[in-house]
Amino acid sequence: MSFKVPKTSSKSLQKLKHSKSTGDVLENKAEPTCHIHIQSLLFPRYNTATWMHDLFKSQPTVKLNEIVIPGTHDSATDEMTKHSPYATFNKLHRVNQQLVCLWAKTQHHTIYDQLMDGVRYLDLRIENHADGWKTFHGLLSNNLTDVLDQIGVFATNHNREIILVDLQNLVNFDFQDHVNLTEYIIKHPSIGLRMAGNHFGADGTLLDFWNADKNIIFFYTEGYRHFSHLYWLRHTSIENPWYNTPKKSVLQEKLLSGICKRKPGYFHVSQLVLTPDAFKVVTGLLTKVSSLYSLTIPGITDLISSEFLQSLELKATQANTHLNIVIVDFYEHSSFIENCLKINADMVVSRNGLA
Repeated sequence: MSFKVPKTSSKSLQKLKHSKSTGDVLENKAEPTCHIHIQSLLFPRYNTATWMHDLFKSQPTVKLNEIVIPGTHDSATDEMTKHSPYATFNKLHRVNQQLVCLWAKTQHHTIYDQLMDGVRYLDLRIENHADGWKTFHGLLSNNLTDVLDQIGVFATNHNREIILVDLQNLVNFDFQDHVNLTEYIIKHPSIGLRMAGNHFGADGTLLDFWNADKNIIFFYTEGYRHFSHLYWLRHTSIENPWYNTPKKSVLQEKLLSGICKRKPGYFHVSQLVLTPDAFKVVTGLLTKVSSLYSLTIPGITDLISSEFLQSLELKATQANTHLNIVIVDFYEHSSFIENCLKINADMVVSRNGLA
């Protein structure tokens, strides 16, 4: 199934001058500041919009797959509503759309706002729809072209911040559709020149990317990397285990065991995500846990705490590795970003011999 591929031009990026969520001018939006407290006071203040550079400028040879990278699960669902169309292969067509939305919507903020807040890993599921490329999670949500524009603007204005974009589920794509999408991304005026090719490898250092002035990584689905060296084949570059449980205790156990088994030379995703089963959805109608939001907040508060993230990092170092990408739903309702960056700050302090 195909649709007319949209043309890319610098004019189309003018739409981004005003954020849909805040109305702020994107290029001039005040950058948020995150505060951390460590004994050396080496990083008393820094911007979440520029944390990679701010934290690691004294240790630029650290590998990208050794630092803690905050990310979001099903990142582009902020435009999903109870009126959104069903995704093509949604198995819940007979379920009321409002109910599907309650359990499918995972994020409230735009992609641009997520990046400004410190998110650096984006999980995108894309359907090739008659109306264009759409992100989806049960229901259709954002236009992919808008999402790419937001990534491009941020990456251009923050060229030391490396963004990992995981195109992990592409639905309704035939061969030509894959060609169209990969070429569209490469030709995008604010993305193509910023794409880091797969030759960098997951063991590439921040300095490698900075010296090359490349700061966007695209992971692409199996079998289509041959379209360009600019795409990273998912199954040979990133591990992303999904533990598929609504139980916090089970998730915690699997996360602790999973981080010890990560493959060298790969990126590794730790999904701090609770997944509702049918029983949870049905019983939720009779309880206060009536949506993914109410399951997540405060359901995983303990898992996104500084203490648990530190325990994951400790478990990883005992296995001679590191905590890497960590993803959550509704990141803004906790100290998730700050807790991730605190581990990075501690790493830099230790490497500088200041601990």
